[in-house]
Amino acid sequence: MLERPNGVLAIVLASTVITSVCAYVVVSNAMVAQRYVSDAEQVVTLEPGAPALRRRYPEVEAFDTSVSFTIDNAPAVTRNAPQLPPATQVALAPADVAEPYTVVEGRPPVMPQPRPGVVTVPPIVEIVTMARNLDRARALAFPRPMERPGSTTTPAWPDQDTGPQTSILLAASSPRPSLRPAGLVTRVAAQPDRLGIEVARAEAPDTLGGVGESPRGGLFAGNSGECTARMARAIPRRPGSAAGGSAVMASAGNGSGSGRDNRMVQEALAGNVPSHIRDLQPVTFNGNVGGRTVEVTICVTPDYLAIGSDNDHVRVPMGLPAALRVADAFDMMLPTTTMVDAIYQQADVRVAPSPMTPGSAMSSTNYFLQHDETIDGQFASAGARDGMLVAGHKKDLVIANRLSRNPGRVAIYGWHRTNGRAIQPLSTVHGEYYADYSHGIRLVSRTAFVDGRAVDLRDLLTDDRYAGFLNGDGTLTGATVRLASL
Repeated sequence: MLERPNGVLAIVLASTVITSVCAYVVVSNAMVAQRYVSDAEQVVTLEPGAPALRRRYPEVEAFDTSVSFTIDNAPAVTRNAPQLPPATQVALAPADVAEPYTVVEGRPPVMPQPRPGVVTVPPIVEIVTMARNLDRARALAFPRPMERPGSTTTPAWPDQDTGPQTSILLAASSPRPSLRPAGLVTRVAAQPDRLGIEVARAEAPDTLGGVGESPRGGLFAGNSGECTARMARAIPRRPGSAAGGSAVMASAGNGSGSGRDNRMVQEALAGNVPSHIRDLQPVTFNGNVGGRTVEVTICVTPDYLAIGSDNDHVRVPMGLPAALRVADAFDMMLPTTTMVDAIYQQADVRVAPSPMTPGSAMSSTNYFLQHDETIDGQFASAGARDGMLVAGHKKDLVIANRLSRNPGRVAIYGWHRTNGRAIQPLSTVHGEYYADYSHGIRLVSRTAFVDGRAVDLRDLLTDDRYAGFLNGDGTLTGATVRLASL
């Protein structure tokens, strides 16, 4: 009961204190406002009879024209820069210093402090003065553009013998394709005999057209010669102790399939191949890309893959897995059907096909040996030499998009007759390990040339602009390229 009056008294006391503080604040603000009003009235009525204050600036003295007159009459032999009048401090007007003005606290000043006046000559006056001081002789004395030195002008050389010669280094780095040396390959001048041998000749076969012309728009052109020994450097050097082809085939037995293929792959990867297989030959195509004619050159082995020495070697058919292993190890790939056609058209020596009796023995090693002897006889009668580009004696294992659509199969094509028609159209009827006496492994370097510039052949075969005239199957799919590259 005694605590309640004390609480009431505390509340009353707090209210009284708050009211007093508020009243003090109100009265203080009113007094400050009244003081501001009084000060403003005092500023306005500093001098009742004086005119209102006006902002005044220092006056600029007129430019002394005598300076220009003096410059105009200066001697012509000397060049004097125009003289400017000295800077002069301008005294402030009496009105500016008569009475100090009052600045109200918390507000900007009524008048800014006057800036000391400095007489300056406008830039245009300097330009005009300098122009007046120039005569013709002085104006011509200023720097002028110099003529181009005569030594930089390249004269026309009508005589190539006396004209400037191209640097050997520049010529070596030229991207233009070089011509194939005339003495590199000598075409054989011979007439077909009773064996049905056909030597490369100028006239065209009935259907495909001769070298340099084709019913498909001039796809095949002459050899160009960019292929070098470096492109076959992935093929190992043949060991001196390597067995000849006859001994290798005898040790392989008369079987067939992957067992014999593995033995042939082992010999090939050890470098047991004749030396002319490393002598790659150019095969050239002409096509249209983006409205311009381009020349594409591929480099191919002159003959089908063989095992053994130069004097004792046997052309060895293989299944697709074995052929791809060898191609990948040699940094090469299998040809397309269009490439097979071009190789036949541009071959130095073409022979007629020599089929053997069909049957189950077609895949035997004995059939391989018999057919190889027949081919050697044909080339001997034609006068062919190792290293010449030869064709017509076997079918080719080829790369085609059908392989990606038919996994586990091998694609074969070719074996052209003397009229240019292929006996074997593109086919994938056989399993991937199948190989018979009529098959051959022609390898193509992965490095090709477009107008003399080295490129990856796989890039061309996956490019719509180039694949059209390099592959009758069109652009190779990614799956086909992976298959071709293992």
